[in-house]
Parts: sequence; C-alpha cells; structure tokens
Amino acid sequence: METSLNYTKVSALMGLYRIKVKSGMSENFFDQLLMLVHDMLPENNVLPKSTDEMKKFLKVFGFGYDLIHACKNDCILFRKEYEDLVSCPRCKGSRWERDKHTGEEKKGIPAKVLRYFPIKDRFKRMYRSKRLAEELRWHFTNATEDGTMRHPVDSLTWLQVNDKWPEFAAEARNLRLGLSTDGMNPFSIQNTKYSTWPILLVNYNMAPTKCMKAENMMLTMLIPGPTAPSNNINVYLQPLIDDLKDLWSEGMEIYDAFLKERFTLKAMLLWSITDLHKDWLLSTL
Repeated sequence: METSLNYTKVSALMGLYRIKVKSGMSENFFDQLLMLVHDMLPENNVLPKSTDEMKKFLKVFGFGYDLIHACKNDCILFRKEYEDLVSCPRCKGSRWERDKHTGEEKKGIPAKVLRYFPIKDRFKRMYRSKRLAEELRWHFTNATEDGTMRHPVDSLTWLQVNDKWPEFAAEARNLRLGLSTDGMNPFSIQNTKYSTWPILLVNYNMAPTKCMKAENMMLTMLIPGPTAPSNNINVYLQPLIDDLKDLWSEGMEIYDAFLKERFTLKAMLLWSITDLHKDWLLSTL
C-alpha cells in the first residue's frame, strides 16, 4: 500500500486537532474520528486512538496546558506552598468538589481548575520558525519619523522603555507584550449567567497588520466561572506573572532560526488592556 509523505506525525495531529477546534467537535466524536482514521491507515501506524493520547503526545512539544487547582472562593491556587493542602488556609473551603444532592466530598475531583498555557516553550517555538523569527524584528527598524503613531513602537511608553533600559532595547528580538482580559460566556446562551475569563498576550514586536491577528495572539490562561474573579484576579494571574518576571530578570536561552544563532531572550509587559472599571485590578502586576 502506498503511503503519503505529505504529513509527519506532528503535522497530521495538528491538522486533525485544528478540525476539531474549528468545528467545535466533542471529544467523544473526535475519538471516533481518530479510531476511524487509524483503522484506515496501514497496520502499525502511529496515529493516537483517542484525544487523551493526542494531548499527551502534543504536550511534549509545549502544546498542552497545566491544570492548577483553585479555591472555589478564589482565595488561592493550590501551588507552591499550598500544593499539598486539601482545604483553603483562608476560607477553609475544601479543595474538592461536593455532590450537589448528598453533599458528599468527591476526593480527587477539584472544585475549581485554572488552565494555564505556559509561555516559555511557546516563545521558543516562535523563534524556531525562520519566518516568525524575522517578523519579530520588525519593530526595530520601522518606527515612524513623521510623528504619526501607527504602531506602539511610535508611542511615548516605547520610547521611555528604550531610554530607561537601553540594554533591553538594544536586542531587537526581546519581546514587548500587552496583556488583555475580559469575561465571556462560553456557552453563547444569553439567559445563562456564566463568566469565563481568557487571558491573552499581544505581541507588539510584529508589524501592525500582524500583531493583532488571532493566530499571533497567545491565549495564556482560562480563569473558570461561573462568576467573575473580581478583585481576586491577581490570584489566578500568578503563574503567568511568575514566568514574565523570570523572562524579564533572567531571560532564557533559545535558538533563532533566522540568524542561526542562540541568544538570551527577555520579555517585558508594557501594559494591560481591559475595561476601564477593571484597570485597577491589574495595577499590581
């Protein structure tokens, strides 16, 4: 039987997973699709037979996310010094879900879960692409000279950063980011009050026609509902802020496919983009 050389294992999985996401296919139906395609392929093929298997494989390449248990009252995340606790040290609420009918505690099933998509591996992947590595240098030579602001590179904030941290500014590959967040109802049902909060990073190194495209914005976390995190949003932002602090102070060594060299990448959070009445919640970042 002839086999196709158009797909590697990774590209095939990414193509199939893209179909699942774009179509809104459930995991149950996607599992059935994977089994069908697996049976169509030659014997001993390496296509996973389930969504879980696919996720485990892709996580090796940094495509996965971390599940972090959270206090049901948004007090803490069960990480670092709280990692092994079974109840919140502040409100004393159980870490585990309770049965709505019996009130029985379901040990091992968290009451609330934050999904964090680690940013460091994703930054490494960006610079492994020759095209992206080149595009991420756009800001360095494209500031306007007529005083018109066409991109954040023309802003006063950008110039202040250059003046205050010249070593950071001298490296064109260092990233300048914006943080954006707002609540949304993932179920698209107007009469259902449920608020999930996506946290996005916008990359301003790219040209204005590219930095605001959906494929170049990074979903970094999903803060769970059913209610908004309110003034406890800083609790959920901790994993992201820890990585951003590390990228600012220490940086990380990565490979630049465009210049074919290794360098130390650093990143800076320039500002946040939120509703006006939520701005003060992010002022402590």
